[in-house]
Amino acid sequence: MPSPSEDAQVGLVPAEIIGHWIDMNPLDFDLSDFKTFETLFVLNSFGKYWKENEQMIQRASEEEEARSGPNWDPKTQADYAEFDAERKAVRYLYDEIMTPTFRYSCVVMLCVIVERAMLRLIRDLERMDGPQSQRFNCKPGSFLEQANTHCKKYFNLDIKKCPECDAVYDLQWIRNCIVHCHGEVDLVSGKTRRVYLSSLHARRPGFIANEGGRIEIGPECIDHFLKEIWSFFIWVFGQLKWEIHDFGQAEKLC
Repeated sequence: MPSPSEDAQVGLVPAEIIGHWIDMNPLDFDLSDFKTFETLFVLNSFGKYWKENEQMIQRASEEEEARSGPNWDPKTQADYAEFDAERKAVRYLYDEIMTPTFRYSCVVMLCVIVERAMLRLIRDLERMDGPQSQRFNCKPGSFLEQANTHCKKYFNLDIKKCPECDAVYDLQWIRNCIVHCHGEVDLVSGKTRRVYLSSLHARRPGFIANEGGRIEIGPECIDHFLKEIWSFFIWVFGQLKWEIHDFGQAEKLC
C-alpha cells in the first residue's frame, strides 16, 4: 500500500503550488462575457481562499512549535525519537486536525462550486436558446450525469468529451466519501467502489485512500483539481462559443 507523503501528513504547501492565482476585478468584466466571468471568478477566488488558509494554518503550527515545542538538542537516536514525538504533539491540533479537516471542506466546497456553475450554465442556455421541452430539474442521483444528459439532449453539449471530465467525476467520488462516509474508506458501500477510490492514488498526486483508513488529501491534490476544473470550464465555454475575458485563459493558471 502507498504510504502518505510528508506534505499530506504535515500540511506543507510548496511555493510553486500556491503562487499561480491571478487578480480578477469584478468591475472589469464586459456584459458579453458575464456568463463565463462569474464561474472563473468564483474558481479563482476559491483558489486564493484555499492558498491563504493553508498558509495561515501552517504558520500557526510553526508558531506553536516555536512557543511550546521542545527546545533541547537531541543527541542519540532515542533522543531524536522523543524530540520528534514532542514536536508532533505540539503541532497536533494544526497538522492532524485542522489541516485535514480544512482540506476535506475544500473538496466539498469545490464540488458545490462545480455543480452550481453547471446549473447556472444550463439556466443560461435555457434562457438563450430554449429549444427544450422542459427545464432541467435534478432528481436524486448523480447531478453530473443528469446535467450531461440534459445538455446532450437539448444543447448538443457532451461534457464527457472534455479531457478534464474525469477529474470532475473523481472529485465527486472523493466528495461522496467525505460527506457520506466521514472519509472512512471501509464505510464506502461495495468493494468495487472502494477499489476505485483507492485506485485514484495512481493518478492523483497527494491523494491516498487505503482500506482500513481515512482518505488523506495533500495540497498538490487540491491544486491539481483546481487547475483541472478551471480547464474543464474553459473547454465547456469554448464548445458553446461563449466569450472569455483575457484573464480566463487556462495557461494563466499553469
